[in-house]
Amino acid sequence: MSPLQLAITAILTVAGISLQIWSSAPSRVERQYALQLPSVLLYSLAAALFLFSIFPDSLTEGRALGFGLSGAAGFAAFFMLISFTWLAKTRRRDELTARLKKAQRENAALRRRLAGERPLGEGPSPLAQSTRYDVPLRGSRRHRIGVITGNLANVLGVDVWVNPENTRMEMSRIDEPTVSAVIRYHGGRRDNAGHMVDDAIAKELTERMDGRRHVTAGQVLVTESGELLESHQVRKIVHVAAVEGEPGSGYRQVMDLARCARNILAEVDRLAEVGEPLRSVVVPLLGTGGGNSDLQRTVDTLLAATVSYFEAHPTSRIRVVYLLAYTDVQEAICRTALDACSELSTGA
Repeated sequence: MSPLQLAITAILTVAGISLQIWSSAPSRVERQYALQLPSVLLYSLAAALFLFSIFPDSLTEGRALGFGLSGAAGFAAFFMLISFTWLAKTRRRDELTARLKKAQRENAALRRRLAGERPLGEGPSPLAQSTRYDVPLRGSRRHRIGVITGNLANVLGVDVWVNPENTRMEMSRIDEPTVSAVIRYHGGRRDNAGHMVDDAIAKELTERMDGRRHVTAGQVLVTESGELLESHQVRKIVHVAAVEGEPGSGYRQVMDLARCARNILAEVDRLAEVGEPLRSVVVPLLGTGGGNSDLQRTVDTLLAATVSYFEAHPTSRIRVVYLLAYTDVQEAICRTALDACSELSTGA
């Protein structure tokens, strides 16, 4: 083997090793499998040059694209053919790796937003602007799931508002910072000074209780929307028993949130089937207002229950279900959950 051949072999080998190390860097994780091909080609050329320099009388023959190949060219062509065959199978791996890296970046950004970037002692910030984001259910042109941000009082044009109520169906006082209070106040008739003169929704809810002191967790009752029909284009209020009270301990989230979500959607569909034009629903993050709940688990449960309902009822008349994100933290969790949901067509 001549010094020139030995030097070329060494250069090809070192180049292959260097390229393999370079392609293994974290910044190229989405293309690592594909970038292995040039390394393999360099290794094969180095091996062919080495073997046929030492054993010049050896013979390797084959045909490719109608041409006959022999000797070192045939050996190199064989390795190239194997390499391209292997490369064709790596695209899916690179795509999955890229999606995994994207999810990891999103999770890291969410953790920073929830913990690292917020001054110590500062809580979640309410969102002043009402914005909407929704994505279609994969394989369905009919159903979408999304998130609406901000105060429910600023949401216009959604047919059904969901009221997370306690198992006694007792609405909050109008000056309390709850969804129930927002619905009660804006749904009631008020005088010119803004004072309520007709507590319409709370009175109708009491009538729907029909003398009962409480309902089971997850049960829903429907009332008219009162003044919200004119001011916010809301057609119905669905009250769901999403929290349970305990003397001395306040309210806590009910155990089966998925049942709450299924009952809400089933009742809206029932009303739609008898002629009510109900196509959109906004669902607050049930039972999270008092802080005695797992926000991430709540979002995941409500999202999964909604997806499962649409999959089980492909002819549902409901077109879109929104989760209500009142704070920046709630929005971040909802958006991340939607983008990570494999059943939704997020374009990832």
